[in-house]
Amino acid sequence: MAAVVGVLALQGSYNEHMAALRRIGAKGVEVRKAEQLLGIDSLIIPGGESTTMAKLANFHNLFPALREFVGTGKPVWGTCAGLIFLADKAVGQKTGGQELVGGLDCTVHRNFFGSQLQSFETELSVPMLAEKEGGSNTCRGVFIRAPAILEVGQDVEVLADCPVPAGRPSITITSGEGLEDQVYSKDRVIVAVRQGNILATAFHPELTSDSRWHRVFLDMDKESQAKALAALSLSASSNDADVGSKNKAPDLPIFE
Repeated sequence: MAAVVGVLALQGSYNEHMAALRRIGAKGVEVRKAEQLLGIDSLIIPGGESTTMAKLANFHNLFPALREFVGTGKPVWGTCAGLIFLADKAVGQKTGGQELVGGLDCTVHRNFFGSQLQSFETELSVPMLAEKEGGSNTCRGVFIRAPAILEVGQDVEVLADCPVPAGRPSITITSGEGLEDQVYSKDRVIVAVRQGNILATAFHPELTSDSRWHRVFLDMDKESQAKALAALSLSASSNDADVGSKNKAPDLPIFE
């Protein structure tokens, strides 16, 4: 049976993700309520206005269900605002901040690349795409009021980075109570990562004709289902062995 991909449809570019899924023959469904998460195999959290999306998610009481879904190990992909949602820590937020789903061991800067006027497109080097799906080693990155990942944990695989724009104001990373704040001083910044069942991109693959990111995400779903079937098979074998050992006639003593 074909996997069902849910697309969080509160606000933002969910229609574009739905269209991208249709182009590759995948079944996508719009998700607006917590109970709808029960019927899907994977989830895309699209780009949009992250503060507005968070307010709508709160209104629909979605955060607990989203955290639970991430915790199941089913594939989840966040693009732009979706990346912010999935980050364990976000900086550069508006006063009061916003609630996060978490699960991705990284620090994201909510508006690293500046305002709408600083939106841009660039070619990104992503060897993983060519390795898994063929084609060029690069993809078109569409950045719209985009975030960026400043730091990642050791279990996070970096898939793509890009140069920090010239003239970018300095960014301070708050390290926490009792620790000294750090100024981001690298000349490149991370824009795509994977950690286990979580894929995250600071840009918008759904706004291009390159379907390889969506195909990679579907492959993650196939991996997840294969693991679930293997675990189920192992559990069944273990249960059969237990039943067999219980039904086995006891060994009788041998007298010589």
